[in-house]
Amino acid sequence: MSGMGKSLDRATRLQAIKKTVIGALPPFDEILRGSFFERSVRCGKPSCHCASGKGHHRAYVGVTFAGGRTEQITVPREMIPLVRRWISNYKRLWRAIERVSEVNRRLLRERLLDCAPSGGKPPR
Repeated sequence: MSGMGKSLDRATRLQAIKKTVIGALPPFDEILRGSFFERSVRCGKPSCHCASGKGHHRAYVGVTFAGGRTEQITVPREMIPLVRRWISNYKRLWRAIERVSEVNRRLLRERLLDCAPSGGKPPR
């Protein structure tokens, strides 16, 4: 097989990897950047069971913003599976971005790019 044929095969294989990664993306409207954590808290009432035993179970999402500001959101028990899924989707999305970027670097490095427009919106 000629060098050109091998290049086309590599380009086709790399493009297929990108399509697979893109096809497995989570729904964009189901992502949440943050950390999920659970802890026990004591309410401070001397007569409450938490004063001498286990505390009250609480679940939170913590988000740190630019500038160091942190926000914690209490997560109701029934929403815990949803929040965990959204955070997992966010992580999956970032892994996919890194994978596609890696493939694009290889395509660029090996000069295997098709320079025709991809149909996306041009930058402003």
